[in-house]
Amino acid sequence: MGVTFFTSRVVLASLGETDYGIYGAVGGVVTMFTFISGSLSASTSRFLTYELGRNDSEALSHTFSAALNLHLIAALFILLIGETLGAWFLYEKMTIPEARMDAAYWILQFSIITTTCDFILVPFRASVISHENMSLFAYIGLYEAFSVLIIAYLIQIGDADRLVFYGALLMGNKILILLFHILYTRRRYVECRMRIVREKALYTKLLSYSGWNMFGHVASLSQGQGINIVLNMFCGPAVNAARGLAVTIQSGLLSFIGNFLTAVRPRVVKLYAEGNNASMYRLTFMACKISYFLMFALIMPLAFEMDFVLRIWLGDNVPQYTGIFARIILGVVLVESFHSAYLMAFHAIGKMKMGNMVCGSLMILTLPAGYIALKMGLPPYSVFVIILANNVVCHVFSWVLTHRYVPFSYWRLATAVYLPCILVTLCALPVPAFVHANMQQGWPRFLALSLCSELVYALFIYTFGFSKAEKEELIYPVWRKIRNRIKRIR
Repeated sequence: MGVTFFTSRVVLASLGETDYGIYGAVGGVVTMFTFISGSLSASTSRFLTYELGRNDSEALSHTFSAALNLHLIAALFILLIGETLGAWFLYEKMTIPEARMDAAYWILQFSIITTTCDFILVPFRASVISHENMSLFAYIGLYEAFSVLIIAYLIQIGDADRLVFYGALLMGNKILILLFHILYTRRRYVECRMRIVREKALYTKLLSYSGWNMFGHVASLSQGQGINIVLNMFCGPAVNAARGLAVTIQSGLLSFIGNFLTAVRPRVVKLYAEGNNASMYRLTFMACKISYFLMFALIMPLAFEMDFVLRIWLGDNVPQYTGIFARIILGVVLVESFHSAYLMAFHAIGKMKMGNMVCGSLMILTLPAGYIALKMGLPPYSVFVIILANNVVCHVFSWVLTHRYVPFSYWRLATAVYLPCILVTLCALPVPAFVHANMQQGWPRFLALSLCSELVYALFIYTFGFSKAEKEELIYPVWRKIRNRIKRIR
């Protein structure tokens, strides 16, 4: 996560505010269509894990091949759409300085190829996760982060157009990652070989699951790239750059939690496949709470010291609105920390229609609402306030709907997840607020605030955050391991 943030600073300094905004906006024209990949990815991961839980190797092999066939067709579709509608939108609708149109065209081409590789990569990456090979997943994540940092420095070498060079290197890096996944999974997992699958029922099952999930991903994109394009239409590339930096913070924070949930998700699906719903919900509730605690530990000092952090991160190249965009997005991320953990149970159950239809419709409404807000002359950050309010409503509805499918205790949900999180948060906030109000901005305040707030926060998590049984299961074993290692050192 730290490498990601540092990389953003290097890229912004290398490209400049305008080119940085152009890359985010033009690349977004293509990545808008990743809702297809996202929905198929959820479907692939769910059914591969489900078949692993049932120990059905033949069904597992057929599921992988069918998923790969679907992703190859989707990749071809993206290639055609990007070269037609994408090019038309670039030249007819986007606000790009005339002198940078040629560079923007090449960024569009590189983004199309990069997105196509992302589509083909999905089944292979899903196999790695379904087999719970988290060490490989972590190593690949580290490679991706550091390789992009190296690319950010490489674009400063030579006389080539930096924006074009940046896009070309990212495309080449994605091709290498795809080739590695193909070679590794073919050698390691028997099911990861291309086979001809003619089972219409299997394709129907995969597409039925992903169809409604696709609607949810379209809705999510309306909050992401859709809003980014609307901001470009009304405010220009500079505000796209501010939004891009704020979203980088969001992506970094969510990836931190995402890596934790990726390790838990296969277990949730397998528990449901075994019919153990009580244990599935128990693990989901625990994941929700831990996700929030981890996320708030990162967010608390950022919320108070955002202006200082942005200045340290970006130097003097902080675009207007970046600070307020980022602060509102921190609230969005807190809601997402709950919701991402909840989705493990929702996807395991597999009944996608109603949840995606209702929540997706609400999320899509943020796009016209944001357009109207900017048309009325409201400031750019108003669109993020709309997104935050919408996500809270969707999250509450999602739990109600899931309860209809596989019942659980609302009281248990409240007392095991939300009440401890609220209590710990309210108890922890006064300390950083006091430090922030009584010290001048700078490194001493940032370090004092971070240290004091995290120590107090950890104390309140231990006191109010976990029940006695949860401490016995999670905290005490870790403490015993640490104590034993200290004794060995002595």
